[in-house]
Amino acid sequence: MGKIFRDKILVGITGGIGSGKSEVCRMLAKSGFKVIFADFTAKDLYKTDKKLASAVVKAFGKEILNYQGVISLAKLREIVFKNKSNFRKINKIVHPAVIKHLMNYIKPLKQEIILIESALVFDTAFHSYLDYVIMVYSNKKNRIDRIVARDGVKKTDVEKIMSYQLDERIKIEKSDFVVVNNKSFNDLEKDIRFLGKLLKFLN
Repeated sequence: MGKIFRDKILVGITGGIGSGKSEVCRMLAKSGFKVIFADFTAKDLYKTDKKLASAVVKAFGKEILNYQGVISLAKLREIVFKNKSNFRKINKIVHPAVIKHLMNYIKPLKQEIILIESALVFDTAFHSYLDYVIMVYSNKKNRIDRIVARDGVKKTDVEKIMSYQLDERIKIEKSDFVVVNNKSFNDLEKDIRFLGKLLKFLN
């Protein structure tokens, strides 16, 4: 895809479910970096982008709507994770709209370094829009324990979602930087302080 903005550096932050990528993003935001959460953007677009909402309903049926006629994220999530075909289908519909929205949002920003959190950087064409990618890695047991504790879900449900996401080894190979999040919160903070200093040298 090549460089999108001459005056900006776009850095993707990715990682599997429970890796701690959102925590890493919060730490970097606290350090003064501009951070955009692509997954939150997608959730908003289901409500605000009528063309996208219509395409999603056409693909998955009216049973994903709530009593107000708006897409229910809980119902949609249930259908999407029924099988890998549905998972691929939703990504094909949603991610072009999310990328377009993000690029339009980023264009007028004054910050030179923009960090974008997204679980599916390499599962979609999103990585081709980015100058660098940071992968947040954590072992499977830690990831499962975090999600079970945070969301109160079953271990098998977390493992199913993991099986839909790209293999961690592939993401590590494709990334420019890797943050290993297997130790304490204090250790992660130290690593992110170092990463913040490194990012400032990119421009």
